[in-house]
Amino acid sequence: MRGDNMPVTIPCDVPVGFSIVIGGSAGNFRHHLYPMKTTSQSRGPAHAFTLVELLTVIAIIAILMGLLFPAIGIIKEQARKVQAKNDVTNIVAAVKAYYTEYGKYPPVQATPATTDDSVGDAAAQVTVPNNNALFDTLRSINDRLNADYKFNPRRVVFFEGKSATDAAAPRAGFADKSNDPLTQGNFYDPWGKQYCVVLDTNYDNVLLLDTQYTDFSGKDAPRAGCGAFSLGKDNKLGTKDDKIYKKGSTTSDDVISWQ
Repeated sequence: MRGDNMPVTIPCDVPVGFSIVIGGSAGNFRHHLYPMKTTSQSRGPAHAFTLVELLTVIAIIAILMGLLFPAIGIIKEQARKVQAKNDVTNIVAAVKAYYTEYGKYPPVQATPATTDDSVGDAAAQVTVPNNNALFDTLRSINDRLNADYKFNPRRVVFFEGKSATDAAAPRAGFADKSNDPLTQGNFYDPWGKQYCVVLDTNYDNVLLLDTQYTDFSGKDAPRAGCGAFSLGKDNKLGTKDDKIYKKGSTTSDDVISWQ
């Protein structure tokens, strides 16, 4: 100590803290110990997943994925049906607009049939395979029957739709990018089959569907000037090609415009 009333600090060797000694007068010292926390004192014990816990988590995730995937498939299929229903409804509206504009239905072959004409997928047993000639007229495209806009001289666009992404296997749109003249311009449903259209070309206000659906034939035939339908996911008329749209409480996956 170097003088009266002079503070004196004496270091103290403490492992986990530090010590301060303060002195006023000679022989009068106050000793304070300040503890210090160390990392090792505050850190809890380390914990890791055991093999059993890890396998349990993986099993739970696998179960949840197994439950989720079927639900996703159902939602996607329902979305396809909604799109197909909108498409067949819009096709009928376009044909009706054409009739209002020109006073007749758009032709689908060079020599009109004496009965109702039908176009679309060959699996639907239509009178004219391929629907591109019909849509050339409705879309105001200078090609096939509508060359030089023969059947749509006012060049009115009655129907619009997107082009299918895959030219080799078109679906959900027009096969505008296809190099095959038989495929190019056809309108396909979400399952990759052509939409089918029936036209009342004999103008009796009754759609002839005897070769497509037995439950829509004769007196049960739709009274309309135009009808459109999709074969649905199974690509067959009715259920397993039985040509019945609805049997009791069972309804086929076909999508039709008149119901």
